[in-house]
Amino acid sequence: MITPALLLLGSASLVASALMRMARIVDRARVLAAIVHEGTAARVGITTDSLQTWLARHAQRARYAERSIALLYAAIVVFIATCLSIALDRALDGAVSWLPVILAIGGTLLLLTGGIYMVAESRLSAVQISDEIRLALHKLDAPKG
Repeated sequence: MITPALLLLGSASLVASALMRMARIVDRARVLAAIVHEGTAARVGITTDSLQTWLARHAQRARYAERSIALLYAAIVVFIATCLSIALDRALDGAVSWLPVILAIGGTLLLLTGGIYMVAESRLSAVQISDEIRLALHKLDAPKG
Protein backbone atom coordinates (compact mmCIF):
# COMPACT_ATOMS: atom_id res chain seq x y z
CA MET A 1 0.00 0.00 0.00
CA ILE A 2 1.22 3.50 -0.79
CA THR A 3 2.19 5.17 2.38
CA PRO A 4 -0.53 7.53 3.66
CA ALA A 5 2.11 10.21 4.24
CA LEU A 6 2.74 10.45 0.49
CA LEU A 7 -0.98 10.69 -0.18
CA LEU A 8 -1.23 13.40 2.49
CA LEU A 9 1.53 15.35 0.79
CA GLY A 10 -0.15 15.03 -2.60
CA SER A 11 -3.51 16.06 -1.18
CA ALA A 12 -2.02 19.10 0.52
CA SER A 13 -0.34 20.14 -2.71
CA LEU A 14 -3.64 19.87 -4.58
CA VAL A 15 -5.41 21.88 -1.86
CA ALA A 16 -2.84 24.67 -2.24
CA SER A 17 -3.36 24.67 -6.00
CA ALA A 18 -7.15 24.66 -5.65
CA LEU A 19 -7.04 27.54 -3.17
CA MET A 20 -4.92 29.59 -5.58
CA ARG A 21 -7.37 28.91 -8.38
CA MET A 22 -10.27 29.91 -6.12
CA ALA A 23 -8.51 33.18 -5.28
CA ARG A 24 -8.09 33.94 -8.98
CA ILE A 25 -11.75 33.15 -9.65
CA VAL A 26 -12.85 35.48 -6.84
CA ASP A 27 -10.55 38.28 -8.02
CA ARG A 28 -11.77 38.08 -11.60
CA ALA A 29 -15.43 37.82 -10.57
CA ARG A 30 -15.01 40.94 -8.42
CA VAL A 31 -13.58 42.85 -11.38
CA LEU A 32 -16.52 41.79 -13.55
CA ALA A 33 -19.01 42.63 -10.80
CA ALA A 34 -17.43 46.08 -10.45
CA ILE A 35 -17.91 46.65 -14.18
CA VAL A 36 -21.58 45.77 -13.75
CA HIS A 37 -22.05 47.98 -10.67
CA GLU A 38 -20.24 50.93 -12.22
CA GLY A 39 -22.08 50.55 -15.51
CA THR A 40 -18.84 50.67 -17.49
CA ALA A 41 -19.40 47.60 -19.66
CA ALA A 42 -19.89 49.62 -22.86
CA ARG A 43 -16.88 51.81 -22.10
CA VAL A 44 -14.60 48.79 -21.78
CA GLY A 45 -16.20 47.16 -24.81
CA ILE A 46 -17.99 44.26 -23.16
CA THR A 47 -21.63 43.50 -23.89
CA THR A 48 -23.99 42.83 -21.01
CA ASP A 49 -24.62 39.37 -22.50
CA SER A 50 -20.90 38.62 -22.32
CA LEU A 51 -20.73 39.88 -18.76
CA GLN A 52 -23.69 37.74 -17.76
CA THR A 53 -22.14 34.67 -19.40
CA TRP A 54 -18.75 35.31 -17.82
CA LEU A 55 -20.17 35.89 -14.34
CA ALA A 56 -22.26 32.71 -14.59
CA ARG A 57 -19.16 30.81 -15.72
CA HIS A 58 -17.15 32.20 -12.81
CA ALA A 59 -19.92 31.18 -10.41
CA GLN A 60 -19.75 27.62 -11.77
CA ARG A 61 -15.96 27.63 -11.57
CA ALA A 62 -16.18 28.77 -7.93
CA ARG A 63 -18.60 25.93 -7.15
CA TYR A 64 -16.27 23.38 -8.75
CA ALA A 65 -13.25 24.76 -6.90
CA GLU A 66 -15.13 24.82 -3.59
CA ARG A 67 -16.25 21.21 -4.02
CA SER A 68 -12.73 20.21 -4.92
CA ILE A 69 -11.28 21.96 -1.88
CA ALA A 70 -13.81 20.31 0.43
CA LEU A 71 -13.11 16.86 -1.04
CA LEU A 72 -9.36 17.34 -0.85
CA TYR A 73 -9.57 18.45 2.79
CA ALA A 74 -11.72 15.39 3.49
CA ALA A 75 -9.06 13.23 1.83
CA ILE A 76 -6.44 14.74 4.15
CA VAL A 77 -8.57 13.90 7.19
CA VAL A 78 -9.09 10.34 5.96
CA PHE A 79 -5.37 9.88 5.26
CA ILE A 80 -4.57 11.11 8.78
CA ALA A 81 -7.10 8.59 10.08
CA THR A 82 -5.34 5.97 7.94
CA CYS A 83 -2.04 6.74 9.67
CA LEU A 84 -3.69 6.47 13.06
CA SER A 85 -5.43 3.24 12.09
CA ILE A 86 -2.07 1.70 11.16
CA ALA A 87 -0.83 2.49 14.67
CA LEU A 88 -4.04 1.11 16.15
CA ASP A 89 -3.70 -2.07 14.11
CA ARG A 90 -0.14 -2.53 15.38
CA ALA A 91 -1.27 -1.95 18.97
CA LEU A 92 -4.00 -4.57 18.57
CA ASP A 93 -1.66 -7.11 16.93
CA GLY A 94 -3.36 -6.97 13.53
CA ALA A 95 -6.92 -7.22 14.79
CA VAL A 96 -8.08 -4.37 12.55
CA SER A 97 -5.82 -4.88 9.56
CA TRP A 98 -8.75 -4.15 7.24
CA LEU A 99 -9.25 -0.63 8.63
CA PRO A 100 -6.17 1.10 7.12
CA VAL A 101 -6.95 -0.45 3.74
CA ILE A 102 -10.56 0.75 3.77
CA LEU A 103 -9.54 4.23 4.91
CA ALA A 104 -6.80 4.47 2.27
CA ILE A 105 -9.24 3.46 -0.46
CA GLY A 106 -11.78 6.01 0.79
CA GLY A 107 -9.17 8.76 0.91
CA THR A 108 -7.96 7.89 -2.57
CA LEU A 109 -11.52 8.07 -3.91
CA LEU A 110 -11.95 11.49 -2.29
CA LEU A 111 -8.65 12.59 -3.85
CA LEU A 112 -9.78 11.33 -7.25
CA THR A 113 -13.13 13.10 -7.02
CA GLY A 114 -11.50 16.35 -5.94
CA GLY A 115 -9.15 16.09 -8.91
CA ILE A 116 -12.09 15.54 -11.26
CA TYR A 117 -13.70 18.75 -10.03
CA MET A 118 -10.43 20.61 -10.61
CA VAL A 119 -10.29 19.29 -14.19
CA ALA A 120 -13.86 20.55 -14.73
CA GLU A 121 -12.89 23.94 -13.31
CA SER A 122 -9.81 24.08 -15.52
CA ARG A 123 -11.92 23.39 -18.60
CA LEU A 124 -14.27 26.24 -17.73
CA SER A 125 -11.24 28.45 -17.21
CA ALA A 126 -9.97 27.56 -20.68
CA VAL A 127 -13.34 28.42 -22.22
CA GLN A 128 -13.35 31.73 -20.34
CA ILE A 129 -9.89 32.79 -21.46
CA SER A 130 -10.70 31.76 -25.04
CA ASP A 131 -13.76 34.03 -24.99
CA GLU A 132 -11.74 36.93 -23.60
CA ILE A 133 -8.98 36.47 -26.18
CA ARG A 134 -11.50 36.19 -29.00
CA LEU A 135 -13.13 39.46 -27.86
CA ALA A 136 -9.77 41.21 -27.66
CA LEU A 137 -8.74 40.00 -31.12
CA HIS A 138 -12.10 41.11 -32.51
CA LYS A 139 -11.51 44.59 -31.09
CA LEU A 140 -8.05 44.71 -32.67
CA ASP A 141 -9.47 43.70 -36.06
CA ALA A 142 -12.43 46.12 -35.90
CA PRO A 143 -12.10 49.17 -38.16
CA LYS A 144 -11.31 52.34 -36.25
CA GLY A 145 -13.34 55.41 -36.75
